[in-house]
Amino acid sequence: MIEAFAGLTSHFAAVERHMTAALVSDELRVNHLIDALGQFHGKMLRPALVMLVAECVGGVTDTHHRLGAALEMIHTATLIHDDLIDDADTRRSQPTAHVRFGNTTSVLLGDYFYTHAFSLVARLRDPESMQRLTEITNVMCRGELHQQCAAKDVSLSEAEYDRIIYAKTAALTELAGELGAVHGSSAQRAAAAGYGRACGMAFQIVDDCLDFTGDPQKVGKTLSTDIERGRLTLPIIRLLERAGAQRAEYERLLVSVASPEDVTRVRDLVTGSGAVQSAVDTARAHVAKAKAHLQTFAPGLARERLETLADFIVARDF
Repeated sequence: MIEAFAGLTSHFAAVERHMTAALVSDELRVNHLIDALGQFHGKMLRPALVMLVAECVGGVTDTHHRLGAALEMIHTATLIHDDLIDDADTRRSQPTAHVRFGNTTSVLLGDYFYTHAFSLVARLRDPESMQRLTEITNVMCRGELHQQCAAKDVSLSEAEYDRIIYAKTAALTELAGELGAVHGSSAQRAAAAGYGRACGMAFQIVDDCLDFTGDPQKVGKTLSTDIERGRLTLPIIRLLERAGAQRAEYERLLVSVASPEDVTRVRDLVTGSGAVQSAVDTARAHVAKAKAHLQTFAPGLARERLETLADFIVARDF
């Protein structure tokens, strides 16, 4: 378990109970499908962020458990759909949903998680939280579409890349911080949102780096999908910035990847150029911003755990 999650076991159990209750169906076949999926969700990063922020501003309530469950269900929906889009074989070192159940069922399963997350928050009768969840889900969908439309565009700027990863990843962690401080002051909510956003930016950059340098067994998912799909992530943008006279050659390669040998060549170019380390340095800068936002909260164990969580993001295996 991630060190920052120490002491959150009972909260995670409550989140799991809310997720299970929210997903239950009157139809036995649907229940069998959900049961067969098992614990497919993520590392509980977003619920943890909600709980740790809540501990900084007065304590965790059942409202936080429900909000954390909804965020994890939204995140799970994106994982199911992303794996299908990427034709990824593994997630959490297990076969992905579309491999196990087929493409059509996988699409519908992701939709099922989305709609039941909205229903869970609607039952809180908190219009502001419901509105924010809806807004951020729209932002996430826009980010995924933006990424698809920008594939193989070798002129993609770092600023546009930042907009893409904010929308597809950091917007949800930003919301997790904000909802963790739902009972706090406006200053605390703003600081928690800023912390979540910076952590999300760092997390996605590190994920993009691991696509080049990660061990699939340790990372627990199929890698090199960004190269195969022609996505210009930060390491590739930094490679092109350093390419000089070879830029045109690299651009031709990036837009025409068609074989495992092409993937290997791109990976070798990126890792040999120092572009990955450059991107990791940028992720570390985002982590520093995240930790600066925490100065709004009183010193204590919860704040220390948030600092540890931020550090974990750039300490994953390379």
